[in-house]
Amino acid sequence: MRSFRRVRGCFEAHLEEFEVALLSSLAEQLRELLGGPIEAVESRSLDAFERLVADQLGRVELDHTDPLIDRLFPAAYTDASRADEFRRYTEEEARRARVAQASLVLEDLAATREGEEPLRVGPEHVDAWLKTVNALRLSLSVRLGIVDEASLDLLERLPARDPRTQLMDLYDWLGFVLESLLEALES
Repeated sequence: MRSFRRVRGCFEAHLEEFEVALLSSLAEQLRELLGGPIEAVESRSLDAFERLVADQLGRVELDHTDPLIDRLFPAAYTDASRADEFRRYTEEEARRARVAQASLVLEDLAATREGEEPLRVGPEHVDAWLKTVNALRLSLSVRLGIVDEASLDLLERLPARDPRTQLMDLYDWLGFVLESLLEALES
């Protein structure tokens, strides 16, 4: 991947075919982990009660025994009952937002035609890109056990034959993608 740069109001980067496939796969996995793509419901034709029922039917219960889900949707309070109450009112909206953001990333990646065209991220999609790539990086950090600088340092010194080195390379590359987009935003 070549760094993002600002081109005619958009942020453009050139990705190889395998990079498009990799990012697409990761974004799709994130979307599936969070309950899959959101089915659009034409709410203008629904009355208030029908909208309420449609929202409840589309609700997904996340598995908070999975440390990854807990990292992506941390408890707002240390008190379990208060945390559950807060989660009850906010988590579905946050989950839907993450799924929608991953979907925008997938749309932009599809527009590259498997890397034949440059990746173009419009200003209206930048937030989705930053949040989705960051969520992917957080996901890898959970799976790798990165909790602080010391655990990161240990992983960076792994022998080449350790299978976690490939995940660390991916973790670093996602960091590069984030940094590159942030630098292009500042330019």
